[in-house]
Amino acid sequence: MEIHERRSGVEGVTLLDLDGGLDHTTTALFVAKMDGLLEKGVSRVVLDLEHLTYASSWGLASLVRVHHHFAARGGRIAFANLHSALAAILRLSRLDRLFDLHPSIREAVNTVSSAQTDEP
Repeated sequence: MEIHERRSGVEGVTLLDLDGGLDHTTTALFVAKMDGLLEKGVSRVVLDLEHLTYASSWGLASLVRVHHHFAARGGRIAFANLHSALAAILRLSRLDRLFDLHPSIREAVNTVSSAQTDEP
């Protein structure tokens, strides 16, 4: 899996493209990248999952872990561009109730950026 960081177009929101599969061989890379962002003070992230080809149980667990790490520090993660296979897995595992899922990057970015302004 490759992780590409790009500008979201909104101040304070980082956009990451996940390309490939998220499984036991790639979760350490993903978690390290996300923990590194937290250490740098990045607290608003949109994950573009359009090119995420699959997510194993290890991959799903890493998504949950990262989600909780960000939430514990007052951050927020949103997911964009889920393809039907991944969306089905999230629904079956009921993770669609935990994660902030959006059909487009624009909607996801708007959600995490508005969360910034909602805080005291």
